[in-house]
Amino acid sequence: MRLSVKRSAIYFWISRMSLKSKQYVIVGSKIFQEEKLAEITDSLEEPEESIFYADELNTEDFFTVIFTMPLFSSKKLVVIKNAEKYKDICWLMEKSGKSESIIVFLFESINKKELKEAEENFTIIQEAKKNKTGIINEITAMFNEKGFRLSKQIAEEIYILCNNDLSIVKNELEKVEIYFNYAKPDNETEILNIISSSRNESIFKFIDQFCNKNYKNAMSSLYRLIDAGENLDILYSMLFKRIQKIYLYKINPSLINEHTFVINKIKSNKKLWSNNELAEVIALFNEIDYKSKTGFKDNTKGLINLLNLIAPNSKRFSRYP
Repeated sequence: MRLSVKRSAIYFWISRMSLKSKQYVIVGSKIFQEEKLAEITDSLEEPEESIFYADELNTEDFFTVIFTMPLFSSKKLVVIKNAEKYKDICWLMEKSGKSESIIVFLFESINKKELKEAEENFTIIQEAKKNKTGIINEITAMFNEKGFRLSKQIAEEIYILCNNDLSIVKNELEKVEIYFNYAKPDNETEILNIISSSRNESIFKFIDQFCNKNYKNAMSSLYRLIDAGENLDILYSMLFKRIQKIYLYKINPSLINEHTFVINKIKSNKKLWSNNELAEVIALFNEIDYKSKTGFKDNTKGLINLLNLIAPNSKRFSRYP
């Protein structure tokens, strides 16, 4: 009797997902992976989505997810990032091939053995190799689309500053858009200055110090930025995004799509903040943003107010939640 019930349950599961779901291996740069993954996601009707990072994969959790039915959708999408970092990725792909979930493995690089294994059960989407000229043209096109004209020489310098990574170039373009939100640059050198490593290093240093609740060093870094005449719109925007990502990561790590080194920072940060503290910081961000846009307060004073929340003598926030 028990056996027949199990068979019925299995039959019901198979009949509900009668068409075999497609499975993919995407090989290429981070920006290529994002574009192709977005195409797959957009082709589905609100799939139930789970994201795993291969370099910290718990196989028990992974197999539980891919071999169970979706609860709130007819499709389940499971994404494995940094797939090349998993020690026995061929074994993982072989086992995953038996799942009815839509599984997407993201590789930056793949060897012949892994490619052969992928060909058995997966649709392979591989980025064509680009020469330097093609990459520079792509960068100029990215900036032109946002209204910024670049020469090939400046585009090449930006590429070098971004460690030859187009996904970093894309992130830098977002900063340029924020900086020149109200006035276009006089020349392309201004754009290059925004992306300079020295400027970004100072901003990232402040963000790390704030998120680590290091009040003294964060305050020193902020005043150095102010004294240097830096436009704080970029810092303000990036700090808000980091706080938001820490909050989302505490709710569900799969909600965050970032490079591994950024994920590691967020993991470290989240131990220092309670959910209530993060909610209060986000609420203050919204208040400062509203007052700034209506002319009552600027981002400089707003950032100082945010820093006061993590001051050692603050009655609102302790060093640890």
